[in-house]
Amino acid sequence: MAAVMIFPAFTGCFGQEKTKDQPLEEIRLNHLRMKGTHNSYHLKTPGVWALNAEYNFTHSDLDVQADRLGVRQFEIDVHYSSKNGLEVYHTMWDYASSCALFTSCMQLLLNWSTEHPEHAPIWIFVEPKDEPSMVEEIDILEMIQTDINATWPRERTITPSDVQGDALTLRDAIVNQGWPTLEESRGKVLFVLLDKTEIRDLYVERNPTLENQSMFAIVDEAESLASIVSLIDPIDQQERLSEASATGFMVRTRPDAATVEAQAGDYTRFASALTSGANFITTDFPGNDREIQYAIWLPEGPVMCHPERAPPHCTTGMIEPWGNYTPISTG
Repeated sequence: MAAVMIFPAFTGCFGQEKTKDQPLEEIRLNHLRMKGTHNSYHLKTPGVWALNAEYNFTHSDLDVQADRLGVRQFEIDVHYSSKNGLEVYHTMWDYASSCALFTSCMQLLLNWSTEHPEHAPIWIFVEPKDEPSMVEEIDILEMIQTDINATWPRERTITPSDVQGDALTLRDAIVNQGWPTLEESRGKVLFVLLDKTEIRDLYVERNPTLENQSMFAIVDEAESLASIVSLIDPIDQQERLSEASATGFMVRTRPDAATVEAQAGDYTRFASALTSGANFITTDFPGNDREIQYAIWLPEGPVMCHPERAPPHCTTGMIEPWGNYTPISTG
């Protein structure tokens, strides 16, 4: 009987080997979800917004958005000026801007980044607003690259070539190897060309691999440069957004547009954005405009673990364990 009782004890010690703890999966950029702002520089142009409700929103300064509202994805429109280079505003009728030049907008964010070197990476979407023929003739795309080179230190920028590495294409790198890790990316910036017209086509034609370029391009998901997907309607485009997210691309959508949802206090579109797989949820109302009750606040903080893509051990506190992100008044 004693032998029978002892036998299971030996089986437990020698018949089963302890499994070594597997290393935790690293948190990568597409494992994050963050709040972004649309036309991030935008201020209400006096008189104009009263005639066109679409323009009835004002953003805080870019560094204030980053600091107080936790915004990590920005959108900057650029227009060529023979006098000043690349100016920042929406249209000639809706011209009020919190920073006049592309370089000055970037400098605000760079200064904030320097003061907070452990922040989750910042994404800057750049949208050329001039006609495609003018963009090509004056080479505005090269101006954008020159301004980026002159403003943002290369060692604090993540480029398409950095992501691609030794992979055959950028798409292959993202799908098979993944985006850079959060720890590799802290304190850095990524730029995206926000365009799907002839301007984008010109950019890709001139730079078929995006070598020596800072901006990622928004192309169809099957193309070799596929990396960012931007579809602004999370309701009608939900399926494609979800598929792109599952593939590994960084996905952008908008919970509101033209102030329609804000005027109605309607969060239906926001609810769809939350279930779309989006990494960037880009709003006109990040929580700084007290004239309108509507505001977008992500459920676990402005930069959080992606509920579908992040590994189970990811927590918001691991991403940015600081911050008092609360609504503010723009005065």
